[in-house]
Amino acid sequence: MATAIRTAERTGEREDRLALARATLGAAERSAARWGGRIDRTALRPASAPEQQTSSADDGLGVRLPVPGPLAPLFPRGTLRAGGSVAIEGAATTSLLLSLALAAAGEDSWCAIAGMPDLGLRSALDAGLDPCRLALAPAQGEQSPQVLSALADGVAVLVLGPDLPLTPALWRSLQGRARTADTLLLAAAPPGRADLALRASARGWDGLGGGSGRLRRRRLAVAAEGRGIAGQREVEVLLPQVGGMIAASPRTAVAAPAQREPMRLLQPARRAG
Repeated sequence: MATAIRTAERTGEREDRLALARATLGAAERSAARWGGRIDRTALRPASAPEQQTSSADDGLGVRLPVPGPLAPLFPRGTLRAGGSVAIEGAATTSLLLSLALAAAGEDSWCAIAGMPDLGLRSALDAGLDPCRLALAPAQGEQSPQVLSALADGVAVLVLGPDLPLTPALWRSLQGRARTADTLLLAAAPPGRADLALRASARGWDGLGGGSGRLRRRRLAVAAEGRGIAGQREVEVLLPQVGGMIAASPRTAVAAPAQREPMRLLQPARRAG
């Protein structure tokens, strides 16, 4: 019995050390990426574990972060740049913010959310975020600028909700800190320009049939414009899905035109007489 307890304790200690090493390595990766460096993470993988694709990639110009698959056509190269900023306006702002944050943070990075006082840990968990790597900041307070600046320096993804009283000067300051720390900024209608801007508009709800039922999900048209995008891009998505993920909207089948009967010439009628 005592041997089993000691074995369990040693196993727990190894897991704690491994988690700490992964967190430290994640911070070192972001720091090294700013200078064109890259760190190999395979040393921290268990020997028996299969090779897994990492959540971020370095293309030589900076770290690229993944986005939800249905939204990938909106972004240059289907990814987001670490240190960039995205502004989101229109319908379902909270759902879009959480979906983008979930995809960009992955399994190892920290995410911080500010300016969403009505968002609870249960809602974040339903969206798929790991509560053990999530920080919730108050929407207002005397030290709000200092808190936001510290978060921009210390987390991988910073979400700024619609209830946050941002000033143009603070927004520009946060953008500068985010570029330096490779932090992705996701903001709801910020008071200034962002690298990319998303605007969502509702297209309808699903779930009601014959005047009864429950609203289960809605269709959104999401348009994007900004740096790296020629003109404007738009996709149609469905939300919410299981785990808070966005789903691609099925394409409406276009009915084939009905086959017309070939035109026939009428025989000329004979005149009487």
